[in-house]
This record gives sequence, structure tokens and C-alpha cells, in this order.
Amino acid sequence: MKKKFALTPSEERVMELLWQKKRPMTSVELAEHAEEEQWKSSYVYILIRSLLKKGMIEVCGSVQYASQYARQFRPLLTKEEYAAKLALSLNLNSSSVSKVAVALAEGASADSEQIIAQLEDMIQQLRQKAEE
Repeated sequence: MKKKFALTPSEERVMELLWQKKRPMTSVELAEHAEEEQWKSSYVYILIRSLLKKGMIEVCGSVQYASQYARQFRPLLTKEEYAAKLALSLNLNSSSVSKVAVALAEGASADSEQIIAQLEDMIQQLRQKAEE
């Protein structure tokens, strides 16, 4: 049986920060935002190590803070890719994938015509990949 893929709520919160900022963030910046969560900086570093181990983030540089350097991190998956990976970890078979897509589209509060247009574009892209 396939191992379930999931992040803890705290790991998801760190990922949410990275997804919202849309730029690499240092451990120092993540720790500053963690004050809102009332996390100690040592806990933030534990979360960072865990996310690195799970392949959710990567080190992409460093920035000097006074006399020290802080590593910068960026997500390796978009929020949508994470949601897909989470759903697929539930052992969905190939026929379930389309049903999940329909359920998501029906549950979305966005304009249905816009969703239909996006789905049609995705279907066309999938057909092109299948023909290659």
C-alpha cells in the first residue's frame, strides 16, 4: 500500500507563507512570521528541516544578515501540485481522478464558464502529450 503523503498543519503554514510571498524566503524571515504563530525560532528550524527532508522546499541561495548568512528557501511544488499529490496519496485509481476534478470544479465558487475554458485547455494539453 502506498504511504500517505501529508504535511502537518505547521508545515502547511510555512508552505503557505512561501506560496503567498512568491519569492525565496530566508530562515530569518520565516522565523519572524512565525512570531504571529507564537512559534519559537528553534521550532521553525525543525519545520524547515522536515520540509527539506520531505522534498517540499529547497535551498536556493543565502543572504547576509549582519555578520552571518541565512539560507533562502523556495517551494518545489505549487499549492496546486501539493493538493494533487495529497489527493493521489489516497490511492485514487485513474477513473477517480476525473471524478475528483469534476467535484472540485462543482465546488469552486468561480465563474463556471471560466472553469470550463480552463479544463478544455488542460484537456487539449493532455491530448497533445498523449500523442507525443
